[in-house]
Amino acid sequence: RVMSELVREIVEVNASIDGDEENPLLIVEVEGLASTAGWTNVRLEPHVTITPPEDGVQDFDLVGDRPADAAEVLSEVEAAWEGSLEDWCIGVRVHAIDNLIEDEIFEPWDEDDESEAA
Repeated sequence: RVMSELVREIVEVNASIDGDEENPLLIVEVEGLASTAGWTNVRLEPHVTITPPEDGVQDFDLVGDRPADAAEVLSEVEAAWEGSLEDWCIGVRVHAIDNLIEDEIFEPWDEDDESEAA
């Protein structure tokens, strides 16, 4: 069985909100670099917390399955995650081996009320 492991580096994180105010969805899209070619099952795994984090940031690990005998060459990987938005969540933080990147999220319906007037 292949063990999943963290990829090498996070390149970009984009967190956004979809859905509506009653059922907001958190969408996280990530680009990263894996240490070898041919990674499979690359995905974002949310950290599970019993109590909401004090800083309101949801942590994710960017993980995948490293092939047994692949050449050592940095390879682009990407993953996305979608799930219900917790009411405490104000941002996301995605972890790799060498770094992490945070992205704040803004509720689209808080930005301006002009769209409803149209």
